[in-house]
Amino acid sequence: MRNFFYIFLIFTSLIAGGCSGSNHLVSSEEGLSEALQRNYFKGTQHLLKGDKEAAYTCFLRCSDEEPDIASFHYDLGKIDFELGRMEAALAHLDLAVDIDEENDWFRYYRGRALAATGNLDEAAKDFEIWIAKRPGDLEALRECSDVFLKEGKAWHAYQLLAFYEDEIAPNVEVRLDKLMLILISEFEFEKFDEFLSNAANDFPDEPKFIYHKGLMAFIIQEYESAISILEGLARSHPNYMEGVITLSDAYFAVGMIEEAYELKLEILKSDEVDPHDKLLIIDEFFLSEFQNKGGIEAFEGLLEIAVEIHPRNAEIMHYAGLHWYNKGDLTRAEFALQVAVLEDPSSLKVHLDYLGIIHDLKHWEVLIEAGEQASLVFPLEPLIFLYYGNGHKELKHYKEAITLFKNGLAVLIDAPKTRAALLNELAFSYREFGEKEESYDTFEKSLIHDSSPYVMNNHAYYLATDNQRIQDALKWSTKANELVPNEPNFMDTQALILHLLVRNSDALDWIVEAQALLNSPDAVFLEREGDIRYSLGESERAFELWERAIVAGGGKTRLNEKLNRPVIGKE
Repeated sequence: MRNFFYIFLIFTSLIAGGCSGSNHLVSSEEGLSEALQRNYFKGTQHLLKGDKEAAYTCFLRCSDEEPDIASFHYDLGKIDFELGRMEAALAHLDLAVDIDEENDWFRYYRGRALAATGNLDEAAKDFEIWIAKRPGDLEALRECSDVFLKEGKAWHAYQLLAFYEDEIAPNVEVRLDKLMLILISEFEFEKFDEFLSNAANDFPDEPKFIYHKGLMAFIIQEYESAISILEGLARSHPNYMEGVITLSDAYFAVGMIEEAYELKLEILKSDEVDPHDKLLIIDEFFLSEFQNKGGIEAFEGLLEIAVEIHPRNAEIMHYAGLHWYNKGDLTRAEFALQVAVLEDPSSLKVHLDYLGIIHDLKHWEVLIEAGEQASLVFPLEPLIFLYYGNGHKELKHYKEAITLFKNGLAVLIDAPKTRAALLNELAFSYREFGEKEESYDTFEKSLIHDSSPYVMNNHAYYLATDNQRIQDALKWSTKANELVPNEPNFMDTQALILHLLVRNSDALDWIVEAQALLNSPDAVFLEREGDIRYSLGESERAFELWERAIVAGGGKTRLNEKLNRPVIGKE
């Protein structure tokens, strides 16, 4: 029984604690009671099942009976640590370390408990012992330094890395970790330049140290020094593109534009640079060179290279598509955005930009197809339904358009401009679908959310042409003309409404003033003036205006009917 227990105890100690205290257990094995053996057996069983509290009770009985066995205290301290009882963990782990000062696992867990309770210097000492037992294990080193980083103590993490290099061996990976800590942390490091110089001397094959030396000179605007350092780096490590990028910026800073541009071409052609970083370089170049003569051509040269090398990259194609759109090359913009959507269907912005370009191109079938696909990915985005519905509206699929605009309104939360746009399109679709009363009411709702003078004018014009709610039409037309004075189309609507209200003298003033603002004769305006003058009894003048309206492209059948009217009023 005792031999079995001896083997079992070692095995379970390895599982539960990781080679932690077996030496003391072995030396004390001869004096262990059967009650202790049963308690330890039960404790390990509970531990393997995940019942730490039950295991803790069993191990506590063992430590009470044999207080000089370090592993019992270690097991208790480890459970306390895992359950977040740090003060209790320290009490047990202190006892374990007092009994066996050389056991590195005792030190490791005590170090973690010390760090958790803010005793950072003491924790570092325990970690140093644990690290020293593992001279080639950088993961063990980083595990300990990460403990300090999680506590927000970058300086202690740095000191632990320094301990490794001072006491064990210089190591390029450790030196790089130290560099990253200096760069990302807020602790003051007065000898950074010396650190970089020493690192570059110790590890000449690692370009990052030389690079950061050049970068530091660039940041403090010592451009000549930066160029000298980074040119040397480019010669020794030509494929280290971070150095090339900063060297290009340094050239640009001192006015060496051609040299900077040549390096940017090299960067864009490199497989070592991420496409996203290339795009940042292109955009930065655009912003800096935009005002300079020849800058746009140079920018477009960079963009063309990026597109050629990364023709399926969503980010680059999206950027290129927007540039081509702004330039007026809508066909190429459409293709680029189509690629961007295919490569990154999860981007709402890409979908919306693609839909917008298709809409501008009036590719209604494509807009419907793209809108349907986008609505499946983003079923709660109202702008997609606005574009999607517009495709159907333009093809006179008014029933489908009405459904889609309503869907957009249903998912809209708080965007007055978007709500107004959806209601405006819905109102138009209702009108074309023959539901004019619904159309009038929907236009009114649209104007509650956005007082657009153009919607006011459209609403007023539709009411007037339908000869409905004429006083409402006058109200909206008057507001539209107040908001946008001297707009001929708005003035024509006002003239139409006043004519319907038999205020023909006022109507004539409006239509004459509107035509004075036009660059060439307009058939609608000429016909309108003719209608008004005929009502005023100026038949001959009306006939003249209607004839001119025919010449200007007005409807011949309708206008000829008017020309056959009898002469009335003044002769």
